[in-house]
Amino acid sequence: MKLFVAAIIKNEMDALLEWVAYHRVVGVSGFIIADNGSNDGSRALLDGLEKLGIVTVLDFPTIEGQKPQLPAYERILRSCSRDIDLLAFIDADEFLLPLSPDLNVVDFFAAHFADESVSAMALNWSNFGSNGELFAGEGLVTERFTRRASQQFNANKNFKSIVRPNRISHFHNPHFAELRFGRYIDTQGNDLVLHPKHGNGVSAEVLWSWVRVNHYVVKSLEEFLLGKHLRGSAATANRVKHQAYFKAHDRNDETCLLAAALVPKVKAEMAAIQAQLGALPEEDSPQKSGSWLASRVKKLIG
Repeated sequence: MKLFVAAIIKNEMDALLEWVAYHRVVGVSGFIIADNGSNDGSRALLDGLEKLGIVTVLDFPTIEGQKPQLPAYERILRSCSRDIDLLAFIDADEFLLPLSPDLNVVDFFAAHFADESVSAMALNWSNFGSNGELFAGEGLVTERFTRRASQQFNANKNFKSIVRPNRISHFHNPHFAELRFGRYIDTQGNDLVLHPKHGNGVSAEVLWSWVRVNHYVVKSLEEFLLGKHLRGSAATANRVKHQAYFKAHDRNDETCLLAAALVPKVKAEMAAIQAQLGALPEEDSPQKSGSWLASRVKKLIG
């Protein structure tokens, strides 16, 4: 099965290439990215990746009075190629994680979606904290932040969805899709059980079976303040992510090195992509004004 990642992004330059490279390492075939008016270099990078055939970019500026995320999801669903079997709707701070080093995530999804009755799968979060870091540091997100909340942390009941795009009517929220028909399952292959109180997008239990979504929700305090805090919510009106949000999600209870174990492969993939970008004609390259991206990648990968 051909698995693509779908997302809306705004000003994610610091970790965008890592996020793309990471998902290519775990088997993702391509990306459909709605760019919400990035002005930090993200758009130039996305355009370069589109020239390489890695990403399809959609312009999606914010319309006054309208939160952009769900309309962007609608556009992605209606415009994606029919040969894309599965779309993973995640954010740029979320990483699909195989929970065994021998597991190929595409093979895992293919095994479950081979059942024609299955239209969507829910993957629970694993929320990662700041590792006690106040400032942005060198290295990849997945190697810098290795401490997470315990499995039963309430926010981990949130999930993200892998869907057959032609079977989705619409998204109720960034987590949960309305199906035209078919089953919504969990990672154990059972029918999804929603939380009795919170409903759509929140599961009754936290399942970390086979694959989950690592959510690097706050990163360092500096990155939180300059990123998530300033951007606000792309889906919920009047939601400000401030001090209380950081404190509630900055959970560093347990060490987890599963994503960090993939860092050597991710760095190699980043270097390969950067080399391809550098080989593009000057007018198509995100490095057109110099070697900023090359220097950035070299610094990240060592």
